[in-house]
Amino acid sequence: MSGRKSNADARRQQIIALTTNGRFVRPADIAKELKVSGETVRRDLLALEEAGDLQRVHGGALSPPVVNPTEPSRGIRSAVHQQEKSAIAELAVAQIDDDDTLFLDVGTTVETAATALPATFHGVVVTHSLAVATVLGDRNLEVIVLGGRLRVGEMSMYGPATLNQLQGYNATVALLGSGGIDLEAGMTDYSMEDVAVKQLMIKRASRTFILGASDKFGKRATRYVCDLADVSGVITGSPVSSTIRTRMLSASVNVLVAP
Repeated sequence: MSGRKSNADARRQQIIALTTNGRFVRPADIAKELKVSGETVRRDLLALEEAGDLQRVHGGALSPPVVNPTEPSRGIRSAVHQQEKSAIAELAVAQIDDDDTLFLDVGTTVETAATALPATFHGVVVTHSLAVATVLGDRNLEVIVLGGRLRVGEMSMYGPATLNQLQGYNATVALLGSGGIDLEAGMTDYSMEDVAVKQLMIKRASRTFILGASDKFGKRATRYVCDLADVSGVITGSPVSSTIRTRMLSASVNVLVAP
């Protein structure tokens, strides 16, 4: 009996290894790789899901989503994935016409997009991010900064006053930052106050794009913002896995990948 258990444990560790980094695997592929029956694979997948070691999805299995209870500091987020964020920003501003009215959310990738707005852009920017406003401070643009309470450390405004002011605007395009992007959980974030602003921006914008570097995929922050199908597209960088892209496209989620 102990030998069978040992074999099962070793086999299940191999299955976990096959699903690392968000890789999607099919039961038939697992059976072929490990030279076992489909019934054995089915039992292994059930046991691994119950143990929280993977998640079963339609047609196969994935590594479990990572739930991050706390948000990394703004300083840390600003220092990572800079090249990828620049590529995402260029693709994001390519979705914008020069006379658009924009909602620009908080977040370091959105700040990079603000920096990337072309010199020909002469539209209006509405934001609750003091960092975005600072980036655009020397541009000859109409920049509307929403007031409210200051979220310390994040350079953003929040609260009833922020939402009341935002309610008075419509936008052509909204560019949103995100804490996590997951097909099942949707777009998630950390701050309840920021979530309320994001949800209102989605409601009052004609088109909305979520900006997220590849490290945001498969992660779930603590608070739900929206389903991925509720927005016009998710803009990310080339490091995101082809498996994740394929699954999202199969679920009618528009994924735009920056080179």
